Amino acid sequence: MLFINEIFDSIQGEATYAGTPSVFVRFQGCKCQCEFCDTKYTWKLGKPNEQTIEFALTKQDVPRYATTTSIELADLLVKRYPHIKHIVLTGGEPCLFNLRQLCELLEYEGKTVQVETSGTEPIMVTERTWVTVSPKIGQRGGCVVKPEAIKVANEIKMAIGSQKDIDNLKKEVLPYIKPGTPVWLQPISQDPDATKLCVDTAMIEGWKVSIQTHKYMNVR
Repeated sequence: MLFINEIFDSIQGEATYAGTPSVFVRFQGCKCQCEFCDTKYTWKLGKPNEQTIEFALTKQDVPRYATTTSIELADLLVKRYPHIKHIVLTGGEPCLFNLRQLCELLEYEGKTVQVETSGTEPIMVTERTWVTVSPKIGQRGGCVVKPEAIKVANEIKMAIGSQKDIDNLKKEVLPYIKPGTPVWLQPISQDPDATKLCVDTAMIEGWKVSIQTHKYMNVR
């Protein structure tokens, strides 16, 4: 069973797919407990419930969720959003679940699928799935970023609040990335100091800066 907090359509505002019309599927459950998390209502993961998948379409920032199957979820996404080709699996932490069947079903229907993960759980997707790893290092939940998750990443999107995050990126992430993998620095909460740090570091290292363009557009 998959635990789904919400489903909504918007513009992907971050990293490689920035500007792309997308359907976001927000999964319930996360163990990282990041202090800067803006979806803390997704942390708690309970038992399967009787909420139907249509509940997830109500766009409420609440710790309630629907339980569904990969087949039912894929069918809803294909029928409800036929004109939107890009699907983003986010959270919470979507990789708490085996996503392979869901990705296969969506990709068979001509969708591109992107999973956004902390890298602290096994990544069970297809070879065609775009994997965005946003490493969560040293957070309250005590989760550890897995080298094998970094190795399969199509891009790294590192949340940056201070120089310590840059140091963690260099020490805990860069040794495991595939050659040519883009590295994005994303300032936490668009903080001016964090933004300057991202820009200055990107200029030196040849990395990229992700500025959460959806927030500037005032969309979810």
